[in-house]
Amino acid sequence: MLLQRIQLQHFRNYQELSLEFTASLNLFVGENAQGKSNLLEGIYLAALGRSYRTTNDQDLIQWGAPFARVRAEAEGEAAGCRIEILLPREGAKEIRVGGQPLRRHSDLLGTMNAVIFSPDDLQLVKGAPALRRRFLDIELAQVSPAYRHHFARYHRVLRQRNNLLKAVNIGSAGRDALVEWDEQLIADGSRIIAKRARAVRRLAGWSREMQRRISGGREELDLVYRPFFARPGEAPGSEWEDPEAVAQRFREALAAVRREEVVRATTLVGPQRDDIAFMVGEIDLRYFGSQGQQRTAVLATKLAELEFVREETGEYPVLLLDDVMSELDDERKARFLETVTGRINTFITTTGLESFTREILEQAAVYRIRAGTVVPEKV
Repeated sequence: MLLQRIQLQHFRNYQELSLEFTASLNLFVGENAQGKSNLLEGIYLAALGRSYRTTNDQDLIQWGAPFARVRAEAEGEAAGCRIEILLPREGAKEIRVGGQPLRRHSDLLGTMNAVIFSPDDLQLVKGAPALRRRFLDIELAQVSPAYRHHFARYHRVLRQRNNLLKAVNIGSAGRDALVEWDEQLIADGSRIIAKRARAVRRLAGWSREMQRRISGGREELDLVYRPFFARPGEAPGSEWEDPEAVAQRFREALAAVRREEVVRATTLVGPQRDDIAFMVGEIDLRYFGSQGQQRTAVLATKLAELEFVREETGEYPVLLLDDVMSELDDERKARFLETVTGRINTFITTTGLESFTREILEQAAVYRIRAGTVVPEKV
């Protein structure tokens, strides 16, 4: 996938911006708070319909403006696409692809796939389980319409079931009413878990190879999926990728916590409790890994994410690197750039070009950003 053009209007600190891209590698250079991350955020919004920095679309609209608009044009192996997203100050967000409005915003996913790597992602290994679930969910939602469907329906059922549990708790509903919601929860939840298990198994293979490459063969990384029903020390099995086998484990787990769920008035088991472990040998990097090991594991996983998307869709996604070069030592930086340069449409924000080799710079298009203005620069 190649991003050919991005246009921003009243977006963050950009009054009007139109950029055309001809290089595979693009470097956005500037001091902090000049608009580098805002530009990447606009690209990400065009790909996923949401920001990676805020959950409030109003934050994206330039101060005093009635709306923000993002347009993007990209070319893939199958066909090109034109994406337009309008964020009004009042009213609902509008998304168009090829000039046609989308009935559901989630239908945008898969049009122009993108992978973001920002400083927040360095928390992927040692942060809360929700970060790792979000990483997995975003990736699967981009490549699998079925996953999007089951994920959205599961969370609707989860909300309704939690409301019912509250009613049972105060005595305004009977426990028998939970049976129907249990089966709906199990039906969609087991499919989510099966798809996650399959995805983590494949990501693990790529991550292992990338970790060897980045560490110079010194370490071997393993990603281990841990669904909510996994017993301590239980190794992943092929049955975790079978929705029917997962459904049986899910049903047993619900039965075991029924009384506690009523007391606490919330659903205690399900894919919203899953996690992923990052292991090097017997060492769980979340608890015992050094900062260098943790960062290498994140790099390897992001590179694995690119390969996973390529396998699923037939082409690499757009790669966005938001101010992560300064977080990496020279060796990791060099190995990372060697892996992506020339193969993947990459956009990097940086405060300076010192960390890039002459060979890399000769292949890159460089843009200098100051106070919301973007000027191509020769190096």
